[in-house]
Amino acid sequence: MNSFTASAQEESLVANPRVSGASSSSGFGLEVTTYAPGSDDLVRFKGSTHIAFGPGSQEVVTDLDNNRFVFRESPAAPFKVSPLSVLGQHSLVYNPADKLYYANDTDNHRIISFADLSSQTITAQTKAIANVTLKRPHDIVLDPATGWIYAINPNSGHVFRFTAIGENESAISVPLQGYARALTFANGRLYAIGSSKGRIVEILDWEKPTFKIYDSFDPTGKSGSAGSWTKTGLVLNDAEFFNGLWYATSYFTESYADGSDFDENKFIRFKTLDDFVTGNWTDLSSLVPSGVTPYYLTVKEDNLYLAIFKHGSSESGDSVLQFTPRKMK
Repeated sequence: MNSFTASAQEESLVANPRVSGASSSSGFGLEVTTYAPGSDDLVRFKGSTHIAFGPGSQEVVTDLDNNRFVFRESPAAPFKVSPLSVLGQHSLVYNPADKLYYANDTDNHRIISFADLSSQTITAQTKAIANVTLKRPHDIVLDPATGWIYAINPNSGHVFRFTAIGENESAISVPLQGYARALTFANGRLYAIGSSKGRIVEILDWEKPTFKIYDSFDPTGKSGSAGSWTKTGLVLNDAEFFNGLWYATSYFTESYADGSDFDENKFIRFKTLDDFVTGNWTDLSSLVPSGVTPYYLTVKEDNLYLAIFKHGSSESGDSVLQFTPRKMK
């Protein structure tokens, strides 16, 4: 018996991102809040894929389908639209070492750095790292302990490492076996998140590329860049370790589900990566609105954030959810 299982009545208590600042408690020990855009009616997300934090109290949302970043100086401040020219970007990270932002400018096939979200100025850019051509680069993450910045090519399985654009560059080929969208750090380790096969690869040694592979439980034996649980098995968008547990999202949509359940297992939680392999997870999908795709996860202090969007739709509701562990009384 999975210790996280809640009753059907508890599972029905979910947040509604169409309501500004909506909040509820779930049977999974989490308080769920629609964190952004909140009450800011001047900003409407379309394809929100990521939220980043810093420097200071600043928050940055990647608004992919609007080809823009939006930012605010604190949670109480209004959002502003960055004039930076990007196309189909997926995420960014702030590097306190050089005080620059680094972003994957996905559909321009480049990585860029810049100092100011309120400016159009790009400090540096590149379309290749360690002599490997960038092709629709996705997630970009920073290891704060070492200062290394990492990015990923989703089709080739190349993961890149550098300290700044053009500095200390290297690349390795990770055995992801298909499309891969994300990278994550957990307990000092870097993981590449394979989408098509529902695979998490732990990078044990960068210099002598060594890996440990965790393939998700998958009764379908099939794969795809998007789908549904019964059609493709997990199609991971991201995985993140938070408060002693792993959380993972999948690219499940109505259009790719072909009549199957497009909500089942799109947002799951498990204790260990071995549980991920055996299928010993809890389905948290009721915490995300039906038909909405959960994308990148971000941890900040005592909260977990999740960017969500309605695939192929211009309806309102694209937003960032906040999950806070409920305090025991």
